[in-house]
Parts: sequence; structure tokens; C-alpha cells
Amino acid sequence: MKRLLFFFVFLIFTANADFKSDEFFLKNGMKVIMIEKKSIPIISLSIWYKCGSKCDMLSKSGAAHFLEHLAFLNHKREFSNYLEEIGAERNAFTSVNTVCFYEIFPKDCLEKVLLLESKRMQSLKIEPEVFQNEKKAILEERGMSTDADVQGRYQEVFFSNTFNRQIGGISIIGWKHEIESIEIEDLQAFYEKWITPNNAIMILVGDFGKESAKKLIEKYFDTVSQKSSSQISPLNNGNFRKKLIECKSTENGPSAAVTYTFKVPFLSKNNLRKSVALGLALEILEQPSSFVKTILKQMSNIVSNVDFSYTDSVYQYDILNATFDATSIDNLDKIEIAWPYLKKKIFANCISESNLKNIKRKKLISLAYKKEDIEKISNYFGWNLISGLSMKEILSLDDMIQSITVKECNNVLKEVFSSSPIAVMKMLPKGFDRD
Repeated sequence: MKRLLFFFVFLIFTANADFKSDEFFLKNGMKVIMIEKKSIPIISLSIWYKCGSKCDMLSKSGAAHFLEHLAFLNHKREFSNYLEEIGAERNAFTSVNTVCFYEIFPKDCLEKVLLLESKRMQSLKIEPEVFQNEKKAILEERGMSTDADVQGRYQEVFFSNTFNRQIGGISIIGWKHEIESIEIEDLQAFYEKWITPNNAIMILVGDFGKESAKKLIEKYFDTVSQKSSSQISPLNNGNFRKKLIECKSTENGPSAAVTYTFKVPFLSKNNLRKSVALGLALEILEQPSSFVKTILKQMSNIVSNVDFSYTDSVYQYDILNATFDATSIDNLDKIEIAWPYLKKKIFANCISESNLKNIKRKKLISLAYKKEDIEKISNYFGWNLISGLSMKEILSLDDMIQSITVKECNNVLKEVFSSSPIAVMKMLPKGFDRD
């Protein structure tokens, strides 16, 4: 055990010691993060645009995702062909908050990759045939990921009924009839509005010289003209109207479940410490600990499983879901009895010193491993930057995790679960009809 503990401490120390980052802005407003990692001669380049499905035009859900597909294809194929030639990895994705493109390639290819990535930011020509083919592909993707998947349909119904369009109320891939209505002009307008350097964060990670890399970035991206600054309107911070949603499964599962959703505006209120404390506390609750075992044992006639999910700032507010799987449909409404019982147990200072110590060690080891892989480093910083954290805050997370106390964890749980849920969703099994 002593050797193992020494290894963990050594791992965390060396990961932090070999971690150098620089941050600067180009004249056109693009933020650049450079992180040197010289363990192997490769580089990861990612560009995170501060837009996503929350920026989709009215009646055109899926526009951001559709544009990501077309921009990734690169209409001249020059970029794609070059990356294939050098054996690079490449991909792109869309979320509620971002459209991201990234490549992993040999370090001596940096200049050419920067040139081609800058071209993607400068202009986009959408050819009609490519557009129609990709629309068919996206509709097929939706069919597999949502229409033919019970969990996909559940999530789509849940989010569309619970939130507005800026915080996940529309499907990232888009509604079928709205995808079908999207035209080339719609995507060209989205591109002109959002794919611009003053709305982008570049993250460069790997084996490069800091000064030479900075000169190359300036050479190819300083010339990209910024467009009019686009901003998402601030959300109304008023109270949500509590909603009760019933969703019937068209397949055999999940059989019966209730999800309570809480709005937890810690990050949106710039309270990073509370957000970190809540994340640690929920990880402890989800561990196969004596607390969870006791709860399930004492509610075994009603509840078969309890699950917590915490999405910090993905939907502009932190969102916490507490889901109870009922042992049978007859016990679905009885969960309303089980829920106060669970809260009572949580309010009784359910987090212990040993619980917190174990989860901190697990969290810090996970972060240490992330700092050894250039793709994970890029994702770690990208997601945190898109959620609104500064580089200073991100670099302080290790120390903050270590300093969080048991009292903070217990207090933040009490604060969250003392509030009323903004939505309650009941999943009903196939063929079930209420009286």
C-alpha cells in the first residue's frame, strides 16, 4: 500500500511538473492556448467555436451539427487528403455549447495543418450534391441514435419539455422535419455568423517550440478577418415553472423511472468551489458505498436503483438529475415517498472523511492521467474553457479539489436538495395506460 500511495503521489507531481501553458490573443480576437508536451513527437490542434445547438435558427434545429459535417468534409478535400497522407487522426463534434474540429499529427506537419485549418475558418463553399448527400446521412444518423433508440427518445422528450432552446431544449442532431427543411443558405448564414476567429479558441498541445509555433499561428490566422461579434442573449434568471412530464416507452425498457431535475447555477454564478464540491459529493453518492447500499436495501420494495448525473454548465446552468428506477410500475408513484426518505439521509451529513479522501485520490489520479495524453489535455481544457472557466481557474482545479472539506460537500448537498425541482419526468413502460 505504501508503494502504491507513493506511485500515486509521484504520478500527480510529475504530471503537474511537466505542464507548461501559454495564453494569448490574436489581433482578430481569437484566443490561443499553447501547452507544451514533449514526451512524443506529435501535436494535437483543436479549434472550439463558441456556438452549438443553442445557436440553431428557429425552426432549423440541427443546423450547427449539419454545418459541422460539411465543414469537416472540406469541400475541396485538400485538408482531408493531406491528413490521410500523413497518417493523422481527425474528427469533429457538436454539443449544446460548441462546434469543435481537431487533428492529431506528426510535429513536422504543423505549418501545413495550420494553413489548411485557417482556410476552413476563412471560407466555406457548400456544393449542392455534397449538401444533399450529407442531409441523407444525418437523417440516417438521427434514425439510429434517436428514433430507433429508447434512451435517445427519452432524452429528447425530456430535454425538449424541460428546457428552452438555449439550455438543451432542442435536440443537437435536430428534429427530423426541421433537418429536412434546412437549405444551403441557412448553413451559409450560420457559418458567416458563428465560424469566426473572435468566436474561437485554439488549443495546441504537444511537441513544438513555443516561439516558432506562435509565429506560425499569427502568420496564418491573423489574416482571417473577424466578423460582427455574435452573442447569445442572456438567459432569464427567473424561477422555472415546475413541470410534470410523462413519457411512454415504445419498447421494453426502461420499465418505470422518475427523474427529478434541479437547476444549480454555481458556475453561472462564478462559484467554482461549490461546483467542485458538488461534483465530488455526487461521485461519492454514486460509489458502491455503505450509504448507497443502505438506501437501496431499505427501499428495496420500491426502488431498484438510484442514479445522479451532474452536467456542470453544459446547459448554461449546472443541471443535476436524480433518477429512481422503480421495481415495478405499481411502485412508480410510491417513489414520491422514497424521495423524502433519501433527502433525509442526505441531510444527515452523509459524506464522511474517508469517503472524501478516497474520491479525491481517484479524481486526482484521473486528472494526472489526462495530463499525459495530448488529446485528453486538449479536451480537458477545451470543455472547461467553453463552460466559461479561465486558464487560471482550470490550472487551480487540482489544488481546489485537494482543499475541499467534508463540511463543504455536505452543505452543498443540503443546499441543492432543499430547493424544489424544476421538472419531474416519469418514464412509463410500453403498453401502460393510466386510469
